[in-house]
Amino acid sequence: MFRTLFIGLWACVATLGATYGGAYWRMHQNTAPAAEHAEKLDVRKLKPITVPVIADGVLRGYVSAEFSMVGPQADKHEHTLDPESFFLDEAFRVIYSESKIDFSDIQKADLSTLTSQITANVNQRMGKNVVKETLVRNFTFVPREDMPR
Repeated sequence: MFRTLFIGLWACVATLGATYGGAYWRMHQNTAPAAEHAEKLDVRKLKPITVPVIADGVLRGYVSAEFSMVGPQADKHEHTLDPESFFLDEAFRVIYSESKIDFSDIQKADLSTLTSQITANVNQRMGKNVVKETLVRNFTFVPREDMPR
Protein backbone atom coordinates (compact mmCIF):
# COMPACT_ATOMS: atom_id res chain seq x y z
CA MET A 1 0.00 0.00 0.00
CA PHE A 2 2.80 2.40 0.95
CA ARG A 3 4.62 1.48 -2.25
CA THR A 4 1.53 2.27 -4.45
CA LEU A 5 1.03 5.63 -2.73
CA PHE A 6 4.73 6.50 -3.21
CA ILE A 7 4.62 5.60 -6.94
CA GLY A 8 1.48 7.73 -7.45
CA LEU A 9 3.07 10.70 -5.64
CA TRP A 10 6.28 10.27 -7.68
CA ALA A 11 4.25 10.25 -10.98
CA CYS A 12 2.46 13.49 -9.98
CA VAL A 13 5.72 15.25 -9.07
CA ALA A 14 7.40 14.08 -12.31
CA THR A 15 4.43 15.28 -14.41
CA LEU A 16 4.31 18.67 -12.71
CA GLY A 17 8.08 19.09 -13.04
CA ALA A 18 8.04 18.18 -16.74
CA THR A 19 5.16 20.59 -17.40
CA TYR A 20 6.88 23.44 -15.54
CA GLY A 21 10.20 22.72 -17.29
CA GLY A 22 8.55 22.64 -20.72
CA ALA A 23 6.73 25.91 -20.11
CA TYR A 24 9.90 27.58 -18.76
CA TRP A 25 11.94 26.36 -21.75
CA ARG A 26 9.25 27.53 -24.20
CA MET A 27 9.16 31.02 -22.66
CA HIS A 28 12.93 31.44 -22.65
CA GLN A 29 14.03 29.83 -25.91
CA ASN A 30 15.93 32.01 -28.36
CA THR A 31 13.82 32.67 -31.40
CA ALA A 32 14.72 34.74 -34.42
CA PRO A 33 13.11 38.17 -34.18
CA ALA A 34 10.11 38.46 -36.46
CA ALA A 35 10.00 41.19 -39.05
CA GLU A 36 8.55 44.27 -37.44
CA HIS A 37 6.34 45.27 -40.32
CA ALA A 38 5.58 41.94 -41.96
CA GLU A 39 2.77 42.56 -44.37
CA LYS A 40 -0.07 40.06 -44.34
CA LEU A 41 -0.98 39.07 -47.86
CA ASP A 42 -4.23 37.65 -49.14
CA VAL A 43 -4.87 35.63 -52.31
CA ARG A 44 -8.22 36.41 -53.91
CA LYS A 45 -9.67 34.18 -56.57
CA LEU A 46 -11.44 36.23 -59.23
CA LYS A 47 -14.30 35.42 -61.58
CA PRO A 48 -13.35 33.94 -64.96
CA ILE A 49 -13.50 36.26 -67.96
CA THR A 50 -14.00 35.57 -71.66
CA VAL A 51 -12.42 37.99 -74.11
CA PRO A 52 -12.94 38.00 -77.88
CA VAL A 53 -9.77 38.04 -79.98
CA ILE A 54 -10.23 40.18 -83.06
CA ALA A 55 -7.45 40.53 -85.63
CA ASP A 56 -7.75 42.39 -88.93
CA GLY A 57 -11.45 42.98 -88.26
CA VAL A 58 -12.17 39.23 -88.01
CA LEU A 59 -13.10 37.26 -84.91
CA ARG A 60 -10.30 34.70 -84.38
CA GLY A 61 -11.61 33.11 -81.20
CA TYR A 62 -11.99 33.70 -77.49
CA VAL A 63 -9.59 33.76 -74.57
CA SER A 64 -10.99 32.28 -71.39
CA ALA A 65 -8.91 33.37 -68.41
CA GLU A 66 -9.13 32.98 -64.67
CA PHE A 67 -6.81 34.94 -62.40
CA SER A 68 -5.99 35.30 -58.73
CA MET A 69 -4.50 38.42 -57.25
CA VAL A 70 -2.13 38.63 -54.32
CA GLY A 71 -2.44 41.77 -52.24
CA PRO A 72 -2.50 43.07 -48.70
CA GLN A 73 -5.31 41.86 -46.49
CA ALA A 74 -8.26 44.18 -46.62
CA ASP A 75 -9.07 46.00 -43.40
CA LYS A 76 -12.71 45.32 -42.56
CA HIS A 77 -13.15 48.85 -41.23
CA GLU A 78 -11.54 50.56 -44.20
CA HIS A 79 -14.00 51.60 -46.90
CA THR A 80 -12.07 51.79 -50.14
CA LEU A 81 -12.75 50.86 -53.73
CA ASP A 82 -12.87 47.16 -54.51
CA PRO A 83 -9.71 46.30 -56.49
CA GLU A 84 -11.33 43.19 -58.01
CA SER A 85 -13.50 45.24 -60.37
CA PHE A 86 -10.50 47.27 -61.52
CA PHE A 87 -8.48 44.07 -61.92
CA LEU A 88 -11.08 42.34 -64.11
CA ASP A 89 -11.55 45.47 -66.21
CA GLU A 90 -7.81 45.88 -66.69
CA ALA A 91 -7.34 42.18 -67.53
CA PHE A 92 -10.07 42.42 -70.17
CA ARG A 93 -8.57 45.60 -71.63
CA VAL A 94 -5.02 44.21 -71.78
CA ILE A 95 -6.06 40.91 -73.38
CA TYR A 96 -8.45 42.59 -75.82
CA SER A 97 -6.06 45.28 -76.98
CA GLU A 98 -2.81 43.27 -76.91
CA SER A 99 -2.06 42.74 -80.59
CA LYS A 100 1.55 41.60 -80.10
CA ILE A 101 0.56 38.26 -78.56
CA ASP A 102 -0.55 35.42 -80.85
CA PHE A 103 -3.07 33.72 -78.56
CA SER A 104 -3.26 30.62 -80.76
CA ASP A 105 0.47 30.01 -80.02
CA ILE A 106 1.08 31.72 -76.68
CA GLN A 107 4.53 31.47 -75.09
CA LYS A 108 5.58 31.50 -71.41
CA ALA A 109 7.14 34.93 -71.77
CA ASP A 110 3.86 36.30 -73.11
CA LEU A 111 1.99 35.26 -69.94
CA SER A 112 4.70 36.75 -67.76
CA THR A 113 4.48 40.04 -69.65
CA LEU A 114 0.69 39.95 -69.54
CA THR A 115 0.48 39.40 -65.76
CA SER A 116 3.08 42.07 -64.96
CA GLN A 117 1.28 44.55 -67.22
CA ILE A 118 -2.08 43.84 -65.53
CA THR A 119 -0.49 44.28 -62.09
CA ALA A 120 1.16 47.58 -63.04
CA ASN A 121 -2.00 48.96 -64.69
CA VAL A 122 -4.25 48.10 -61.74
CA ASN A 123 -1.85 49.68 -59.24
CA GLN A 124 -1.60 52.79 -61.40
CA ARG A 125 -5.38 53.14 -61.71
CA MET A 126 -5.94 52.58 -57.98
CA GLY A 127 -3.18 55.04 -57.03
CA LYS A 128 -1.50 52.63 -54.60
CA ASN A 129 -0.06 49.12 -54.56
CA VAL A 130 -3.13 46.95 -54.05
CA VAL A 131 -1.87 44.07 -56.20
CA LYS A 132 1.51 42.54 -55.40
CA GLU A 133 1.32 39.76 -57.96
CA THR A 134 -1.05 38.36 -60.56
CA LEU A 135 -1.45 34.60 -60.67
CA VAL A 136 -2.87 32.70 -63.65
CA ARG A 137 -5.30 29.96 -62.64
CA ASN A 138 -6.54 29.11 -66.13
CA PHE A 139 -5.75 30.52 -69.56
CA THR A 140 -7.27 29.01 -72.68
CA PHE A 141 -7.63 30.14 -76.27
CA VAL A 142 -10.55 28.66 -78.19
CA PRO A 143 -10.33 29.25 -81.96
CA ARG A 144 -13.52 30.25 -83.73
CA GLU A 145 -13.43 27.07 -85.83
CA ASP A 146 -13.51 24.87 -82.70
CA MET A 147 -16.56 26.55 -81.21
CA PRO A 148 -19.88 24.67 -81.39
CA ARG A 149 -22.52 26.30 -83.53
